[in-house]
Amino acid sequence: MSAELVLAAVSAGDLCFQYGKRIREVYRLWQGAEGNIKGKVLVLEAILSRTAVQLEFLKRVAGSMGEEHCRVHLQVLETLKSHLRMAAVKIESVLKSDPNKSGIKPVKYLFVHNEIEESMAQLEQWQRVFDPTWYLILRIGDKVIDAELAKPPDQMQPEETDSLSLSGTTAASVDVLAPAKKLRSSLTGGGLRADAHIYLPEDGLDWQRATPIAYSTTRLIPRASKGQRVFAVDTIDCTKGVDLSQTRADAEALAKKLDQIDPGTFGLLSCHGLVKQKQPESRQVASISLIFQMPASEREPVSLRSTLLHSAKDSLSRTLAIARQLARAVSFVHTCDFVHKNIRPETVLMFPDAAATPPCALGATYLVGFDSFRNVRFQTLRRGDAAWERNLYRHPSRQGIFAQEEYIMQHDVYSLGVCLLELGLWESFVRYEADNESEGDSGDPTALPSESLGLSAGDFEFSDGAGMQQLSRIKDHLVDLARARLPARMGDKYTAVVLSCLACLDEGNEDFGSDGEMRDDDGVLIGVRFIEKVLLKLGNISM
Repeated sequence: MSAELVLAAVSAGDLCFQYGKRIREVYRLWQGAEGNIKGKVLVLEAILSRTAVQLEFLKRVAGSMGEEHCRVHLQVLETLKSHLRMAAVKIESVLKSDPNKSGIKPVKYLFVHNEIEESMAQLEQWQRVFDPTWYLILRIGDKVIDAELAKPPDQMQPEETDSLSLSGTTAASVDVLAPAKKLRSSLTGGGLRADAHIYLPEDGLDWQRATPIAYSTTRLIPRASKGQRVFAVDTIDCTKGVDLSQTRADAEALAKKLDQIDPGTFGLLSCHGLVKQKQPESRQVASISLIFQMPASEREPVSLRSTLLHSAKDSLSRTLAIARQLARAVSFVHTCDFVHKNIRPETVLMFPDAAATPPCALGATYLVGFDSFRNVRFQTLRRGDAAWERNLYRHPSRQGIFAQEEYIMQHDVYSLGVCLLELGLWESFVRYEADNESEGDSGDPTALPSESLGLSAGDFEFSDGAGMQQLSRIKDHLVDLARARLPARMGDKYTAVVLSCLACLDEGNEDFGSDGEMRDDDGVLIGVRFIEKVLLKLGNISM
């Protein structure tokens, strides 16, 4: 890799740290400010303290990264540098000019308050793009990564950093890299939970009180003992010709990895464990359920499908936020070495945030529906189904009862593109004959193509031995739909991201290249390209 590229990334990281230090010093003068300002001070402090440690780690391992990975990090850091520079100027502009008097210019603060709020939002959004880029480092098979992660927290602090944070805690007292260490261990086969502790007793949940989530593949099941705790549950059917040993190994690996994550960062729910259910007579494994912990919320989650069916168009900024969260979740699934294989509005949950100001009906977004996933390193069964409402989200090479190609990460990218199109239009592509939500995703009521999709169920009926030209007509229609209707609703940049996802497996595609071009020993390259072509571009859209 080019030494100049490494030096450029390191230099950009140093500049980011210097701007961050400048802002932190200015904020120290604000500790006596009104409550809402002090709250923003603490938010910024948390972002900068965490970022400083991540940048220091990045500087130490930059030589182990591939050229494209390093180049994308440079792009992300240049964006941060710009945000921090702008934030520093705006924040300093509201300070009193007399160096002997600390405080804020009240009149000027009124004029720049909105700009400061925007700067804070940009920094938080930047962190959401930076995290997937940074966590991708953990896939690199280099002992340097392990050596740096093994160092104690105080050795990972930048030399110039002030150990006392505004919140009163020392930066060295908190191991910022602890989640990364746990995830690295699970990625390299270390595993942090013994298999015996991954499995939970079947009678620990009250299965008789299971509640389906409207138009979702996920159920809500309460704990069997006293208490109000409820879990989200995805169930893998092990009776339909699956490779049980591989399915069990994949479920155990996923449970270990999702046990270590921060749901807010990853856009994935933390996995509490697995439950095996056996057939009464044969005692063979009938299913394996993944038990997910849910974030605190006064209301039950809703599926994206239900939201698209029953909610009026939301604001463009909220729509964009959901798109970003969903794309980030897909990135982290791939970082964890899995393909999801089932990305569609039925596998996306949103948790209403009643505590927000104002209350938000569509709060945090999480990707669920882990009933078809597999480890990316193992071959997949080329088995599908004829359900048009699932084939709609599948690439042409994966449609129908017998898929033409093995499943790879780009197939998830294509599915994401269909979801982003539907989300951007805020119109469900699927409607139901009867509005009986209790039936959820079971197939009753009957799913039918909506008017906004512009297709009929007959368009999904493929003849035996259908070639790619026939199979591609659904994809071609979606591309035409995106070009015709999406720019007016979401703008050209968002439309470009959707089209890039839909074309990710096209021959000669420049954004994602062929499968052969995207294969590398650590599986980093496709993740880098996804961050560059999807996450970064979504992150740079302003509404």
